[in-house]
Amino acid sequence: MKRNHIILGVLFVSTMLTLVFSERNSSDPIVEAAPRTHTSGTPPRASSASGVVAIAALQARTARGGAADDGHRKLFGTTLLAPPLPSSGSAGSDIPPLPSGSLAQEMPFTYIGKQSSEGRWQVFLSRGDETLIVSEQTIIDGAYRVESIAPPTMTLVYLPTKLVQTLDIGSAD
Repeated sequence: MKRNHIILGVLFVSTMLTLVFSERNSSDPIVEAAPRTHTSGTPPRASSASGVVAIAALQARTARGGAADDGHRKLFGTTLLAPPLPSSGSAGSDIPPLPSGSLAQEMPFTYIGKQSSEGRWQVFLSRGDETLIVSEQTIIDGAYRVESIAPPTMTLVYLPTKLVQTLDIGSAD
């Protein structure tokens, strides 16, 4: 810390010596501030002494920000990256209605437990009165395939619709 103090002291002394021994010319011109002129399209406001305030007319957005076809880029223009969502329209409209049923198949399995043997996980599931023991790539009744088992989740694929679903199976401990 002492070294830093010495360096700062030397810099301070050298700055003071520069200020004391620098040449000052009293002939340096003093520049006054110039009055502001209005260059925008709006008229200047009247002074408060007259009591009248001029209000500029509203301008269209395309006139302020530049239209899309005149080569200017809009500063805060909207860019849609995702396709628009379907809306629920009436039966006579051109807009197709939303699907009436749920696309997601409800998970018929309940998690009971899991076991790790030789680096592979086995998960115990129940469906009604039935108990299933599954591991990775197991196909259940031709409807579900166990894609991966990586605690805390197990990933299943509903084969008819290729819908990926996850089931919480807890941590690896």
